[in-house]
Amino acid sequence: MSEQQLWNQIKETLQKRLQEKLLKSVLDTVTLESQALKGKKHFTLKVPSSFHQEVLTKHLSLIQTQIKNKEATFQTVDIQKQAFRLSNKILKKRATPSKLSPHKKTTKNSAFYPQWTFSSFVQGPSNSFAFSLAKSLAQSPFNNHSNPLFIYGPSGLGKTHLLHAIGNHLEKEKPHLKVLYLPAERFFNDCINHIRKNGMELFRQKYRANIQVLLLDDIQILGRGESIQEEFFHTFESLKSAKCQMVLASDQKPKDIKGLKDRIKTRFEGGVITDIQAPDKDTKRAIIKSKAQNWHPSLPEEIISHISHIPTNSIREIEGHLNKIKMFCDLQNKPLRLETVQHLFCKELSSFPTSAPFSSSQNPGFSLVQKQVCAYFHIKASELRSSSRAKHIVYARNIAIHLARKDLNLSLKELGQLFGKRNHSTILHSLKVIEKGKREITRDIKELRKLINKNGFLC
Repeated sequence: MSEQQLWNQIKETLQKRLQEKLLKSVLDTVTLESQALKGKKHFTLKVPSSFHQEVLTKHLSLIQTQIKNKEATFQTVDIQKQAFRLSNKILKKRATPSKLSPHKKTTKNSAFYPQWTFSSFVQGPSNSFAFSLAKSLAQSPFNNHSNPLFIYGPSGLGKTHLLHAIGNHLEKEKPHLKVLYLPAERFFNDCINHIRKNGMELFRQKYRANIQVLLLDDIQILGRGESIQEEFFHTFESLKSAKCQMVLASDQKPKDIKGLKDRIKTRFEGGVITDIQAPDKDTKRAIIKSKAQNWHPSLPEEIISHISHIPTNSIREIEGHLNKIKMFCDLQNKPLRLETVQHLFCKELSSFPTSAPFSSSQNPGFSLVQKQVCAYFHIKASELRSSSRAKHIVYARNIAIHLARKDLNLSLKELGQLFGKRNHSTILHSLKVIEKGKREITRDIKELRKLINKNGFLC
């Protein structure tokens, strides 16, 4: 009996026993080959893709039995795309669906970032509810009313971190579950590719079969195409009816996603919706400490405080600031000192919301200008902010206002707050005095800038 005849008989048997629509299209693509070694036959099932390989592997023990019944010299069976050999001794272990499904990775090849766990997520008032919901869901994925759980908020605040934390927890504590994480764009592109190839049956099998937990990121992308939404709607309904737990992340709440159909919006709103907001100052400090906990030498408190004052609403930006400090110190061989960090971020510290109360402690860049001006003119910082009209103090104050305006780009209102709560017309007058100043004023400003830059305080 030829290999082709043997495979035709096996196909018929499998189709009768299993009665799976998908299986026929997969079996028709398989080629059976054999090789004799030391009087024993080694069979190879050649398939065109890893997906075909996965489907076939689920039924490998049955295929092996069929070959055994028809070939007395049978030894092993391979499924070959990316070739791996399945011997009789390890066949049962390797054929376990939970080990072979592409939706469930082993720890070594996990789809989840190992550092993104619940223990590494920094909680604060801005994210505590979303954190609690995600952790509760991970601990009891089918025992809650948050299906789907919909987490939204601006980019860079920890939504993806929570999805990976759920995946990491389930992978460790409930390894039998089939967990799939993917960005919505991958679903989007995969759907388009299958439509072009007339392979939607394979697409539906891929995303609807055997998934018990779905973690879908950047769901707002679905608003781009109607045909994709149609397919997603039916996938959502299929998974919901199969009691698959779904967690969705988006940069917008469902009702604000442009182009998203109402029937999908209402499905999302039928679960639990929670947001993640920008961290407050205390949470930012905790995040900085967490991100820099393995630094040697450790990050001093004064530097942590300085970074926490840099205007940002994104945790990714905070990570970027820390990376910038680390790289600068390493490449320039600079010590990890406050002055170095102040030099790196003086431009970021130059703009603050004008609606908020302003003080020198909120702007370390200004504090440095103030310190240098006071040292240069031998006066106290309190005198710069005072109502004193002494000529030498007024002169120093005007120059300090000029430097803060030109080098730190502070607004008139901010300058007024910093210099003793003066009104903007008084600040404007000081600036005009300096701009129309004499040669000695220009000389003092030039000398002060030189001293400041020499000490690495300003850019």
